[in-house]
Amino acid sequence: MKLNEKDLFVPVVNRDLRISYPELAKIEEFKGMRSLDVKFCWYYAIYFADIQDVSDRAKQAIANSYRNEIKQDDLNRFLRGNFSDSIKSGIRKFESFDIGSRIRAKFTAERMLDAFEKLARTDVDTVGVVKIYMALDQQMAAKGGEEPIGEKRDWNQVNAYVNSMVKINESLPGLVNVVEQGFGVAAKRQETVTGNIRDDHQRIKEEQHSMKKR
Repeated sequence: MKLNEKDLFVPVVNRDLRISYPELAKIEEFKGMRSLDVKFCWYYAIYFADIQDVSDRAKQAIANSYRNEIKQDDLNRFLRGNFSDSIKSGIRKFESFDIGSRIRAKFTAERMLDAFEKLARTDVDTVGVVKIYMALDQQMAAKGGEEPIGEKRDWNQVNAYVNSMVKINESLPGLVNVVEQGFGVAAKRQETVTGNIRDDHQRIKEEQHSMKKR
């Protein structure tokens, strides 16, 4: 599957992005911010980034983040592109993330885990085992298909294998954690974007107009 910017920090339904992606909880711009504010910043900065009109872009982001949980004054401000400083900082932070570098880091971490697994599955009885040949040139004898007369153990290789396994054991918990978080790159879309975007601005205008007639 081809990944793009919209596959970065994809929201999980009814869940704070900072819980889904602990990395975000450590970023200064998102500390102390309401969960819906973080989600709005994501939709505005990443998912609907290709919408040029600020009002339309904000409307789409609002419908998929705050939904009905936004005050009228805030709605009007947002549709004019008038965001608070914290929202502006959150948007800029999401815009700064590089999906390409994160995908490379994600795949590198997964390949490292695969390499660790292959090393761990090595038959320990074969580690450091070296075949012995009659000829003085052992390498030439092996290449020439000569039958070995015996085997010996290269304990330097054995020690190197043991040291590698110790290091793997120490590194594995951290590597698994990195792979699980995936640098914010989602394997698949986790939250469906609403298909019927509510036009809050128009609804409020209609309500105000109706009240004036009473």
